[in-house]
Amino acid sequence: MGVAQEALELARGGAQTGEFVFRISDVQECADQSQDDCSESACAPASARPSSGEKPFEVATVVRLGVSMPYVPAVPYVVALGLCQFLRAADEGFGIRWPYDICYKDQVVASIKATAGYQEGMFAVVSVVTDAKALSLAFYVADNTELLAKKVSELVVQSVSAWEQQVKRARSFAGPIALILSDYFDMVPLLGQQVNKVYPSGNVALTARFGGIDVWGHAILVDQDGKEILVSEDEASVVPAV
Repeated sequence: MGVAQEALELARGGAQTGEFVFRISDVQECADQSQDDCSESACAPASARPSSGEKPFEVATVVRLGVSMPYVPAVPYVVALGLCQFLRAADEGFGIRWPYDICYKDQVVASIKATAGYQEGMFAVVSVVTDAKALSLAFYVADNTELLAKKVSELVVQSVSAWEQQVKRARSFAGPIALILSDYFDMVPLLGQQVNKVYPSGNVALTARFGGIDVWGHAILVDQDGKEILVSEDEASVVPAV
């Protein structure tokens, strides 16, 4: 069972905001946490998986949501923004690769995924997959991956909580990511650049200028004739043009 699936099972069993599971590729992690941690987190045993050369790890966090259903698709964007803002405070080389991967100098170093569900209220399970080294330096945790997982989980919760307060103050719904769009723009280094629209098969559909992102999370590409092409996250990825 994957980490995200384990967290989903926890959520369906009534787990509250802040409980998390994590796993790394080549280091056995605890099944026993300190008593202080047990009330807010859950630790999963490690299982082997291919290593990228560092120590790839995943942490999946349960977040009980206090927003209405139309806002839920914004959750991974919100987490990407919060994580990127934190990382940029340490190094401005970090950015967001649309829609919600974290990049460092054009290389993706972390991927974010959110899965929503309903059990005793609406919830989301947010998973962050990266390698331990990519985030350890920014979080000042050296090789302590258990502490890193806890800090990443806390940042996920803080990011979603702050956004929920924005949602509660908003008077109207303009789109899932409308409330964070301005700040999000500032974190996307490819905006204004020539990019490739790449299908999941790996085929390049077109090369165009990355013109923007709309309030629904679509990438807006502008071709040489000035025509705008909307790209959804499920349809294709947007990568730097070679």
